[in-house]
This record gives sequence, C-alpha cells and structure tokens, in this order.
Amino acid sequence: MPTVEIGKASIYYETFGDGDRHLVFAHGAGGNAASWWQQVPHFIDRFRIVTFDHRGFGRSVCPDEDLDMSHFVNDLTAIMDKEGMASAQLVCQSMGGWTGLGMALQCPERVERLVMSHTPGGITNDEIAAVSAEAEKVRKPAVPPFGSWAVAPDFHVKNEVASHLYNQIGAFNDPDVRAKIVSGIGRPTDQTKLEAFRTPTLFITAAQDQIFPPAMIEKVAALVPGSKVVNLGDAGHSSYFESPDAFNAALDDFLA
Repeated sequence: MPTVEIGKASIYYETFGDGDRHLVFAHGAGGNAASWWQQVPHFIDRFRIVTFDHRGFGRSVCPDEDLDMSHFVNDLTAIMDKEGMASAQLVCQSMGGWTGLGMALQCPERVERLVMSHTPGGITNDEIAAVSAEAEKVRKPAVPPFGSWAVAPDFHVKNEVASHLYNQIGAFNDPDVRAKIVSGIGRPTDQTKLEAFRTPTLFITAAQDQIFPPAMIEKVAALVPGSKVVNLGDAGHSSYFESPDAFNAALDDFLA
C-alpha cells in the first residue's frame, strides 16, 4: 500500500499505467481514491495516473490538529515528488478544486493543465456568494436511502445501483473528520494571484448541480484568465460518476 509520510500524516495513493504523461485525480468531500473507477481504465493507456485519498479521507490518516485543507497542496506535492513527477495534468472534483487551484497558484510549473470539476476552488465575490446562497436555500432534502445532494435529485431513480455505490464509497470516510476538514471550504482564494494565472483551465459543470450550480461556476470561470466552461447537461454535482462517458470525453478533448 503506497503512502507518503508528511509530519505525522500518512497519505495513501495509487498509481496506474506508465509513460511520460502524468494525470492526477483529486477527489471531493464525498469520495476518495476509489471514486475514479470509471476514469482510470479510460485513461490508463495514455497516462501514468495517480489517485489519492486527501488527508483524513479513506485510507489517509493524520492527527486531529492537522486535519486542515491548508495541507492539501503540500500533500499532493509530496506524492508527485515521491513518484518523480515534475509536473502533471490535474483533474479536481469539488473539494479537490482547492487542491488543484492552490497548486497551480503556488507552483504553476508543476501543473500543465487544470480541470476544475464542479468547483469554485475558493474563488468568490459578492455575486458568486449570492448564487451559492440561493442554491443552498432552494436545495431539497436528499431522498433516502440512496439519494444524495452530491448527485442529481433524480439520480437514485435513474440508476439506483450506482446511487448506492456512490454512497458506499463515501461511507469509507469518517463523517466527523470530513466535517472538520470541509469547514475550510469557506476560505477564499487570494484572487490577486489570478492576474498572472496562465495555466490552461477547464471548468466542468452540469445542469442539476445542487451544490455549485452552473450559474456560479460560470461567474467563477470568468475570473480565471483564458479558462473554458463545459456544461454536461443532465447530471448533478458528480458528473464524473453520473455521466462518465460525457465527462471522459470532455477530458479527452481538453487534455489532448
């Protein structure tokens, strides 16, 4: 089981494939390294792939005092260093957007391309905050036993088996630890650093995202120089899981 030790934290990761092109997947708060089961087989013939558990998620452990998103960039840097990856293309889902954007801002030479999937990555202003607040206000309770805010409201009807699998993968995360870490999502990114931002960036959204709706993502993307937005239509917050073919195709086009 590969891990990298950072202080008292042990960060779990997995590698797949080989070659000179590197692709790293950073999961969201509802997932872990296992979330990318529909992406790894699709890209393994073209990339050397890394998936990992953010600290406190899945198989990555650390003491309570270090359960903080501020460590995420250093954690990923340590993994890439151990694997000899000078740079990589990053695909970041929701919470993982703070990892990816943070890395692109702190050490842009290590991020060849950045995919921000259903995430603002900490970019905000009054307009963005207003859209976020309105989305939270109209969000409906998830329907038990298979519903989730992290997928489309009707995903449990369209695909009950996949809905159950989504929740099962997330169940490997300690909910108390997750809550403590996710509290850091409220910290804004220093947007003055975006003025010199040059990393090619793709924002992915979908029509039924109940957490970071398309209107919010479009406003975020407008603040990132040169970025593009793709809306995958009839999916929720986790299009990589709900509509993997469309998601993978969008990545194919961008990473090519």
